Amino acid sequence: MEITPRQNSQNVLYFSKYHGAGNDFILVDGIRYPDTPSWWHRETIEKLCHRHYGIGADGLIVLMESDSCDYRMKYFNSDGQEAQMCGNGLRCLTLFLRDQGYSVPPLMSIQTLAGDVSVELMADDRVRVIMPAVNFSRKVIPMRGDGEAINEELKIDNLTLRFTALSVGNPHVVIFGDYTDEQVKELGLKIENHDLFPQRTNVHFVKVESHDKIVQKIWERGSGATLACGSGAVAAVAAGIAMGLLPHGAAIRVHQPGGELRVAVAEEFRETLLEGEAVYVYHGVVEF
Repeated sequence: MEITPRQNSQNVLYFSKYHGAGNDFILVDGIRYPDTPSWWHRETIEKLCHRHYGIGADGLIVLMESDSCDYRMKYFNSDGQEAQMCGNGLRCLTLFLRDQGYSVPPLMSIQTLAGDVSVELMADDRVRVIMPAVNFSRKVIPMRGDGEAINEELKIDNLTLRFTALSVGNPHVVIFGDYTDEQVKELGLKIENHDLFPQRTNVHFVKVESHDKIVQKIWERGSGATLACGSGAVAAVAAGIAMGLLPHGAAIRVHQPGGELRVAVAEEFRETLLEGEAVYVYHGVVEF
């Protein structure tokens, strides 16, 4: 069935909805429909992503043309703020490209604010992403201070935590231990907005179950508690390796609330691979 707007309007957005392990996104074809600037405002994106007053999503992704890569991804968190990149979003964008009839090379390059990323569409709608190299430098994260922040102390109210901070093209803080959902919400919000992080940060609470499996709870910058986070899965594994809790090179199963991802980090953090499925949910049109 063809979906059409209820009335003639210049403020119409055609979209598709996808998710990766429950991390859900609004996908917009900015190549086919480039002339819809009215929805680019932060307030409009925030409303579109709202669970009750909009479509509902953890973020919004725009497919765009690129001069240097096969395609370009523009990504917004659910609060309307543009972010550097999104690992799960890259997987969903890859499936969206195929479903919209675009050319999908065996190894495809996607331009992001975090740099150029390569993706591979595999069998059963699984997508492998060669993620940006992880970096523990405070300057790169960005984080106030000098050097690296591996297993450092952080005081939140009357609680003393130990954390590792790193960049996967976007900022992450990883805390190891067994935390409740309520603790994730309370601590996640405070750490996200801590003075140490001038651009805020994603926060992850990770329990190591074995040498090849971790359990992760997520607080995403600008989105709150989410079911999954691709770059966060990479950050959790890389932080575990830096602290001697996980091995280099192995395929680590990362169990997140929305499903399981697989992450492998090469020696000396030269390369990281993220793999998981992407799922089409529905498509539609919205007026505003």
